[in-house]
Amino acid sequence: MSAIFEPHKAENPIPGSLILAIFFAIVLPFFIGSMLFIAKMNSKPARKRSATVLVLGDVGRSPRIMYHAESLAKHGWETSLVGYHETDPIPSLLEIPHVHLHYLSSPPRLVSSLPWILRAPIRIAYQIVSVLHTCFFRVPVHTELLIVQNPPSIPTLALAQLVCLIAGSRLVIDWHNTGYSILSLRVGKQNPLVKVAKWFEATFGQSAYAHLFVTHALQEYLVKEWHLEGKSYVLHDRPPAHFRRTNPMSAHELFLRLTPSLQPPLPDLLLPKSDDGAYTALTHRGSNGMPELRPDRPALLVSSTSWTADEDFSLLITALDQYQAALTRGSPLPKLLVLITGKGALRGAFEKTVAARENSGAWKDVTVRCTFVAAKDYPVLLGCADLGVSLHTSSSGRDLPMKVVDMFGCGVPVLAKSFPCIGELVKEGKNGMVFDNGAQLGEQLTDVLPNFSSSPKLDQLRSFFVALEQTSPGGHSTPRSRTGAADAGDDDAWTTWDDNWDRVVYRGVLGIRP
Repeated sequence: MSAIFEPHKAENPIPGSLILAIFFAIVLPFFIGSMLFIAKMNSKPARKRSATVLVLGDVGRSPRIMYHAESLAKHGWETSLVGYHETDPIPSLLEIPHVHLHYLSSPPRLVSSLPWILRAPIRIAYQIVSVLHTCFFRVPVHTELLIVQNPPSIPTLALAQLVCLIAGSRLVIDWHNTGYSILSLRVGKQNPLVKVAKWFEATFGQSAYAHLFVTHALQEYLVKEWHLEGKSYVLHDRPPAHFRRTNPMSAHELFLRLTPSLQPPLPDLLLPKSDDGAYTALTHRGSNGMPELRPDRPALLVSSTSWTADEDFSLLITALDQYQAALTRGSPLPKLLVLITGKGALRGAFEKTVAARENSGAWKDVTVRCTFVAAKDYPVLLGCADLGVSLHTSSSGRDLPMKVVDMFGCGVPVLAKSFPCIGELVKEGKNGMVFDNGAQLGEQLTDVLPNFSSSPKLDQLRSFFVALEQTSPGGHSTPRSRTGAADAGDDDAWTTWDDNWDRVVYRGVLGIRP
């Protein structure tokens, strides 16, 4: 007789009621949360002439984003500025009643000690939760406009698309650079993560109400390669109106505050001993008691940086070695004080190199100090400088350094590292010079600074900015765009941020006429 197959029966089957309870325990909170979220979004009012400006970075070190918020607020738009709070924003931003700051939550400090491969996804998870909570629950209205800075691209662009989908906002992507090219500096161009990042950026950055670009080169590349949808405008960086030359009184006050924080202290050859505040490295009190520039002051060279891999400060070391050698040979060059402001991972290694040079006596007439100045002091420091240096090379080769714009706003000629589109900003022999390597930078320093402070070539470069001060900005016009609108004005003309923003964004992107 054949055996009859009987299915195996579990000795302790799970009761159906328990399965149902587990199901509801998982699904019900999600369902209720979704319903509450939908109800919240439906009850949240939409407001005309309101904007959210989003950066997944430090607000205080995101000047272009702060200027966007300030410009919108000046036109009466209720503006929510969303980002991280590591340094204070520019003072003027805090004084405008239409600007509302919403700071994002950061991961626990423990996360920063993890390897990058672990730290990055945890940080992204925190960003997703913090951005969505802020935009949907802390910002009190559905805003008409969302301006987002790119990079960072992940998860910024996807979050921006989601917020606009739910809130009905118009998305404006402000392209500073490409995020995938910056990632390639960290992990290598052939790393699979770079390919994923490029796909993500191209996919979620393709469609927007409008795209802003810092250069024509970046605009032409992305519009063509990624088939961007929406209006397309170039908004060159321009300095705010308060960036200008610093008078001796303000310079004296700044250096009295700044000098004690410099480590190691400035050498005696730059700063005479004084207990009454009569001297700084650049100024002293004259016979009438008022601060004035010291006739024996050093030339002040400034640079600002985030200390990232796209700036090679070894070029500056080479240049300063060359400068000191020329001075030792008897060239009529001034002593040199170099101040570099900024925060970042590569600063420590640079400071060790500087200390080795100074301690060995290799730099007898060159003093280099790294520091960080608050947003309110940054334009004052730049306005004290005789020359600026930019070592920015651009990971994509298609963006421009904001630091150069800031220096130009303060009337400071700039020596800039060469890369493909730097000519959109630095005009050779007019407002600065371009170099390819450290030796060339050294040659430019020794060429521009002889017989300081009446150096003929330095005066020639400064004359560019003197002429600008005597020429008022051109008339208002509709900006050139890829949508076919004509531009009757010159979008390369050197104007203030306010004039440039009004022309490109207010009358161009938003289509608002006076």
